Amino acid sequence: MVDILLATHNSEKYIIEQLDSLLEQTYTDIRILIRDDGSSDNTVDIIKYYMQANPDRIKLVEDGKSAGSAAKNFMLLAKQAEADYVMFCDHDDFWMPNKVEVSITEIQKIEAEQGKDTPVLVYTDYAVADANLQVLDVNAEGNQDFSFNGELEKLIVQNYVTGCLMAINKALCAKIGDYNESMLMHDWWIAILASAMGVVKHVPVVTMKYRQHGSNEVGAVDVKSFNYRLNKLFAKQTKSNMNICYNQIKAFADEYKNQIPKDKYQIIENYLSIPDKKLKINRIIALCRGKYLKSDLIRVLGQLWYI
Repeated sequence: MVDILLATHNSEKYIIEQLDSLLEQTYTDIRILIRDDGSSDNTVDIIKYYMQANPDRIKLVEDGKSAGSAAKNFMLLAKQAEADYVMFCDHDDFWMPNKVEVSITEIQKIEAEQGKDTPVLVYTDYAVADANLQVLDVNAEGNQDFSFNGELEKLIVQNYVTGCLMAINKALCAKIGDYNESMLMHDWWIAILASAMGVVKHVPVVTMKYRQHGSNEVGAVDVKSFNYRLNKLFAKQTKSNMNICYNQIKAFADEYKNQIPKDKYQIIENYLSIPDKKLKINRIIALCRGKYLKSDLIRVLGQLWYI
């Protein structure tokens, strides 16, 4: 079985199309776990209507807690997952009929080779769409760097995994733990966890429409455009963002230091030691030697400038 985690908040405008797309998956052994974070519109009424029509396939998690963010909402949902496989779903997107099947088939291939006890994360591709789900002439490779091959060194400084595209197995889900205040996003945290303890793999298949409507908490951005990279280099918050990223991996190391294999923990430890080097040239050398570099030249220049 697959548990699909759907986090909602004032989602009435798009949730019907999303729920329909989930219920029409070619992989039918699914359960949709929904957690609403204080919606003031008709979201919960819509969910309950769907629950009545699909009592064995949809469950509304009502724990009385306030999340306040998508990251915390998803982390609370992950605690409720019981299936062999878990997927993460945004309320405003639209899944292609084969999304679950493609993802789970790939995880099972990896499990067959490395065992079900190996934590596994796979993630697919998306097509950018407008508010009406009309696919836009946008190259998805500009929004996400698919050259990433699961390297922990890269994940420490930059996220490559979009949550609504990822699927994980039970072995990984069991290790997720509680929400951490230093967590930047749930998908980044889980991807680091998978890379540190198991396998991260990209599957180059378009499996969903990533809806852009102006209210997305995290929307599609052309991360490869020159202007985007230049703005990142000279933005005032670049240095503070590096510090926040550092705090995230420090919190991660504190939480999992007794579980991470020694070789992977050494990668994290080496990164965390960089700020202790008094001379900037030594910090730059350590950053480069450890391959803790972002995905393009301008971002790397920003790292070297602010390190």
